[in-house]
Amino acid sequence: MKLFNLALVTALAISSGSAFAQTAPAAGTDSITVLAKHSPAKPTDPVKVNFTKFKVTKATFDPKKIEGGKATIEIDATSLKTDSDKRDAHLNTADFLDTAKYATITIDVDGVKKKADKTYTANATVKFRDVTKKYPVTFNVVDTTADSVHIKGETTFPRYDFKVGPDPKDPKAGVENNLTIQLDLNLKKT
Repeated sequence: MKLFNLALVTALAISSGSAFAQTAPAAGTDSITVLAKHSPAKPTDPVKVNFTKFKVTKATFDPKKIEGGKATIEIDATSLKTDSDKRDAHLNTADFLDTAKYATITIDVDGVKKKADKTYTANATVKFRDVTKKYPVTFNVVDTTADSVHIKGETTFPRYDFKVGPDPKDPKAGVENNLTIQLDLNLKKT
């Protein structure tokens, strides 16, 4: 799942606004969530940024042998929700995601290899804000059916790889550079 969480990497949603209560996706549903922290830390950290619109545009794999599988995930960056309309509006501005100009985050996953019983590694190539970055990721297979695989993962990546938010070298940045992406996805073969 980390591999798809990486897709979230592009989700790069870091918060600089005041903290509000967060809601998590309903249990049993596909989810992409980015966890962000302030600098200095606030008692309400991490801020949870949920992307409510995303789709798997391509998934080729054998659920019985996932090695060699590939997938492409597109995230609608404008669909971010944090339970704070003010924060959501700020994250959509050019100060952070600039969703008026960059509305889609694309993650291509390939090079899937088995690491342990239900743990796999892969490469995730993330495209966002005219930047393309490749990251190694790890994910766990929760379950498989004849035409799908349920994966979960978590990974950390630097938001500033995509020039999201203030420069982390600025002592007044207000946000940590590293983001954590959590994924829980059911991928159907296409």
